[in-house]
Amino acid sequence: MVRKSGPWRALLDDVASVERSGMAVSVGLRCALGMLPPLIIGVATGYVGDGVSAAVGALVVGFVSFEGRYRSTLRNMMLASVGVTVSAFVGAIAAPHLLLLLVVLAIWGFLAGIAGAFGPGMSMAAMQAVEVLVVFSSLGMGIEGSVVQSLWVLGGALLQIILLVLTWPTRRLDGEMASVGEVYRRLSNYARSSPRTAPAADQLTSGADWLGDPNPLGDPSAIVALKELFQLAQDIRLSLSALVFEARGEFDEAETESQWAISFLQQAAVLLGAIGDQLSLSTSLKAKVRLWSRRHRRLFVRSLDLVAPEADASRPILGLLARQLDRALHLTNEVATAGSRVVLPGLNIGSQGSLDETLRRRLRGLGKVLAADSELLFHAGRLVLVLVAGTYLAHAFGLANGYWVPMTAAVVLQGDFSGTVQRGLARLGGTLIGAVAVTELAALVVPSHGVLIVSIVVLTWCTYATYRANYFLYSIFLTSDVVAMFAIIGSPVGSTSEERAIATALGGAVAIAVFILWPTWRRRLLPKSLAAMVRTQGAYAKAVLSCFDTTHADDDGVLDVEELRVLSVSARSSRQLAATLLEGMSTEPGTQQAAVATAGAILSQVNFCALLALALNAELLTEHQFFSGMIELGNAIEQLACYQADRLMSFGSMSDPEEVGPPPPFPTDLVASTVLYRQILELVSSFQELGALIEQYGSVVLMI
Repeated sequence: MVRKSGPWRALLDDVASVERSGMAVSVGLRCALGMLPPLIIGVATGYVGDGVSAAVGALVVGFVSFEGRYRSTLRNMMLASVGVTVSAFVGAIAAPHLLLLLVVLAIWGFLAGIAGAFGPGMSMAAMQAVEVLVVFSSLGMGIEGSVVQSLWVLGGALLQIILLVLTWPTRRLDGEMASVGEVYRRLSNYARSSPRTAPAADQLTSGADWLGDPNPLGDPSAIVALKELFQLAQDIRLSLSALVFEARGEFDEAETESQWAISFLQQAAVLLGAIGDQLSLSTSLKAKVRLWSRRHRRLFVRSLDLVAPEADASRPILGLLARQLDRALHLTNEVATAGSRVVLPGLNIGSQGSLDETLRRRLRGLGKVLAADSELLFHAGRLVLVLVAGTYLAHAFGLANGYWVPMTAAVVLQGDFSGTVQRGLARLGGTLIGAVAVTELAALVVPSHGVLIVSIVVLTWCTYATYRANYFLYSIFLTSDVVAMFAIIGSPVGSTSEERAIATALGGAVAIAVFILWPTWRRRLLPKSLAAMVRTQGAYAKAVLSCFDTTHADDDGVLDVEELRVLSVSARSSRQLAATLLEGMSTEPGTQQAAVATAGAILSQVNFCALLALALNAELLTEHQFFSGMIELGNAIEQLACYQADRLMSFGSMSDPEEVGPPPPFPTDLVASTVLYRQILELVSSFQELGALIEQYGSVVLMI
């Protein structure tokens, strides 16, 4: 959805908005408890500074636990523990030598920048290592002292890992069940909303994330059932797309065609919603909901009897969807029964794939990063600049606790302009409010060590809880938390607050300035993304059409479902990326609204192409017919998609649009019939309309 307000108003709205689903109350409590033992031990033994060092290790590694689920989170936290330990040692050693420190910061910044190629968990772990390096660069101590401090940091980090693993038996499969339930609720909302285009590209994201890394202590039978439910959701998504296509009512039998499809969509929406609710509810309520789902099942069967006369040979999708929903209900009841059990198998951290396979996959991702036009490579370069420039300015101005400048700059810097400015504003405002609040509170009372420990744990809990909900609130609590930790080691609260506010403002300014000097504008990335979207959609359409060709009839209609799913995921991901870039582009200064409208129109057209391809894919799951010439038609559509993609890339350049040649002709000796034939005509027409749209708005796309 493209914003209609101005870019600066949109940025301010984002700063003020609170994402309630991002609140992490329970996870925040678990992470905050990791701060308690180091502080208590430090105060009890008289080594308060060492206890705070361990608390810092627990604090930064706790943020890594927000990325991933179980085994992946554990691996990332282990890597982060090693990273922050090494960073604490290197930072303390390099602190007295400015040139050495700048070189080390440049290396750490570059590595943290390209770590995004290995996933968000690795990126988060790398950024925490950078922050610890910056923090400990303010200490400046010998080798022995550096070793001691780094070991304290390691102790705090390991404590967080222990707390994470201890929570696994209590979590059962609640997260996995809720994520699959969310998938079914989104499918229900899609069916209920009288849609006209393909389902949203992010409908299946949450389920894939959780089921790719399930709880190692969860009941294996429930995990298998949940995975089957998720796979079934993908097939239901195809069937709903076929019904949506029929419900458009754009053919000769408009009234007859649309009414039965719309009626069936509404009944399916009710049942999908019941499945989603049952999976998402707490265990104590699921017995009641199982009875409720049986009533929905009877209602659905009764409604199926009413529309059964319409389910003739031209509409086999009705029977297919009925069978899919019936199977989904059965699996849901099975999961509700088994999902509360916990087993204790041997913990195998590497069970998500062999080490060689994982290493090869990550090296391939790293190869893409090192390409000359890689966005991550540009971000790594900017990260190096903000760390070096921020550290140099802090030393040049003689700022006390000047390490806050590069740390703030590194945290504020994002891959896009709006994200960088939004974080800068939120960080500055939150820092000022947090610093003033703690200063005024400290002026009224002189807190004891016990009060400060409790305050630090509570503020840490609030920091974690709001981390993904609102960056402004997160900055307030984080500032208060850091100032309280300085207070417990005897640092004057007032001066610490003022210094942090000044350094935060300077760090935010450095981040924004570096991004403006070396930008990666979304409007420059969008044409390439749109072109990739069109190309992947054409490849998916070709694969689907090829499965209808008579050459497959000789193989008893053997269908490579997994290959089609891979192509479908690729097409879906490309549409999601284009939509994300379009959203970011709409908030960038200097963006032409005509360009936003044009890109949105192209995205909408491709979404309709996706609906048609998904509808054809659903036909493959039924007793479908085979036709001659489908491979040739698929090749022609793929060539046309590549033709449109090349034109998009041409329009997206700053030079004159290039000639890409005429579009390919379509085969005329096709034998097709009924629904399939109409869908093919719509698919061809959609790609042709896409070409006309690009041609009409070519000069506007040039401004993107």
